[in-house]
Amino acid sequence: MRPGFDVDERTRADVVRLVRGLDGMPLALELAAARLRTLSLPELAAGLSDRFRLLTTGSRAAAPRHRTLRAVIAWSWDLLGENERTVAERVSVLPGGVTPESAAAVCAGTAVLPGEVPELLAALVDKSLLLLAPDAGRYRMLETLREYGIERLADRGALGAVRDLAARHLAGLVAREDPLLRGPGQLAALRVIRAEYDNAIAALRHLCDTGDATAAVTLAMDLSWYWQILGRHAEAAYWHGQALALPAAGHTPDRDTAEAMLLLNRVNARSPLSADGLHENEPALRALADRLLAHPSLPGFAGVLAAITLHFLREHEASLALVRRLAEGPDVWMSGLAHMFRASFAENQGDLDQVRADVAAALDAFGRAGDRWGLAAVLPTRALLRQYDGDLDGALADLREARALAREFGSLSLADEIFLDVRWIDLYLRRGEDARARAMLDAVRERAERSASPELVVIVGALEAGTWLRLGDPERARVRIEAAEAGMADGAPAGGEYGAAIVGSVRASLCVRQGDAAGAEVALARAYVAALESRDLPIMAMVAVTGAGLAGLLGRHRDVALLLGAAARLRGTHDLSDRQIQAMAARGRAALGEDVFAAAYQDGWRMDGKTASLQVDPARLRREPDGPARVCGPSMSPTF
Repeated sequence: MRPGFDVDERTRADVVRLVRGLDGMPLALELAAARLRTLSLPELAAGLSDRFRLLTTGSRAAAPRHRTLRAVIAWSWDLLGENERTVAERVSVLPGGVTPESAAAVCAGTAVLPGEVPELLAALVDKSLLLLAPDAGRYRMLETLREYGIERLADRGALGAVRDLAARHLAGLVAREDPLLRGPGQLAALRVIRAEYDNAIAALRHLCDTGDATAAVTLAMDLSWYWQILGRHAEAAYWHGQALALPAAGHTPDRDTAEAMLLLNRVNARSPLSADGLHENEPALRALADRLLAHPSLPGFAGVLAAITLHFLREHEASLALVRRLAEGPDVWMSGLAHMFRASFAENQGDLDQVRADVAAALDAFGRAGDRWGLAAVLPTRALLRQYDGDLDGALADLREARALAREFGSLSLADEIFLDVRWIDLYLRRGEDARARAMLDAVRERAERSASPELVVIVGALEAGTWLRLGDPERARVRIEAAEAGMADGAPAGGEYGAAIVGSVRASLCVRQGDAAGAEVALARAYVAALESRDLPIMAMVAVTGAGLAGLLGRHRDVALLLGAAARLRGTHDLSDRQIQAMAARGRAALGEDVFAAAYQDGWRMDGKTASLQVDPARLRREPDGPARVCGPSMSPTF
């Protein structure tokens, strides 16, 4: 009502007085807010002693029906025609707004005919019982009026039956729209589900309250991809948990698929960036995988969930066999999803050739299916490949396209959005656009802090510290890495092994910049152990590059070349655009000569992943001379 109004120290007292004086009633507050067109806030708050005249422009001497809002509502209700009253009462069970379709559904079995509903809704608008919503063809009812309608239904014993009708309608609507989320109708389906979301959740709550396990699980599953697209993992985990907690006859493919969604969303809600949540859920994942695989055949989406579950349990061959079947299957969208997951698995294993093939196949499949979400999810990985190849213009184009697509359907998940920004910052640094990178840092950190995710705060803080180092500001880097370290406690750091590896690596880089070799070795040792535990080869590659920085500080230039080659092997490709790597390589070539440096680099590049991981151990720099490569004994061998 008053653009620019803000609740601050100057206005807070009057706002509190106003809200308390009106008992927090939405209808009363809405009526009061309308008076801000002509009254100041202090005048409005002072007028509460005469509140009814003020809010209704009526007289204090009016009839008793005008003396309370409840009486006003009852009086208004009594003035309605019978069919108008039926519609008003029944649409009150729809907290997310009303359409002619939903109004007709909840009026089934009454004297109200479907063809009469639009005219009756218009009559309720004329009588101020409904308001026009911003979306065309949609109406809303003020909360106080809705509560009154629900009370009237309850008094007549009709509330449960009307909510049954609403739940049946919403379940059918979501079931109809859900498949469209995975094709060219994605944006329209998102708009429909978004508009009806509060009603759908009310329906799901009702199904849970009445113990209808089958219908509750079905509706939760039909909402699953909507939650996935928008990154609402905590909501998904909560509602799958509520539905699956209802007594049921036994395990079915549908219930097992829902349980897989529950566990995977719990993992994502716990820590979207690491496998932290896996440890506490591993027994349940094991039992679930066994049940899923026991079914004679798995429908497509259940097959993907089974593959992801097996991957988390480190049964990679069995997982990849399921993914391969889906990738080669007839369902184009499912093939795109399978290729996307296999690309993610392959990147984790440093198999960039497989990543390239699967990224191309996923983009082709999602493009043919018309799925914008799938394209937005895969394009950042192609941008990373192009970045490694030195095609910075192509990488920037991919990131721009991913963001444009994401904005069409809403956004990626918060973690994905933040890490898209982190990728953008890194790309600006590689392009030499330091001012643009610097301008993004504060906003990315603030978004992470608002996320209420300790993991995001720690990892983004550490990555920001690394960025300040690359920008030549070690003091700011120190402040940010200390903040990240403060977020890690009691040997169980937020962000898990990933967080520990990134924080330790950045701290080691800061020590190298400050000439503190001993401090760098301590921090790098922590990062190395965490990287081993993460079983993530790109994370180990990051530690290897930091180790090369320490080797350079110690004057061990052959180890610089060896570790840079090992880092390339671990990530699966040479990084042709990283200015930090370029600078270390230039110093190494100057010290050793081109041929010696190239030979040592090739020694690292030719290692397998296990040997390269052993070579990264910072303790080797202390034990061994700067000579031909040697690796630690079998007792040090990590498990991949």
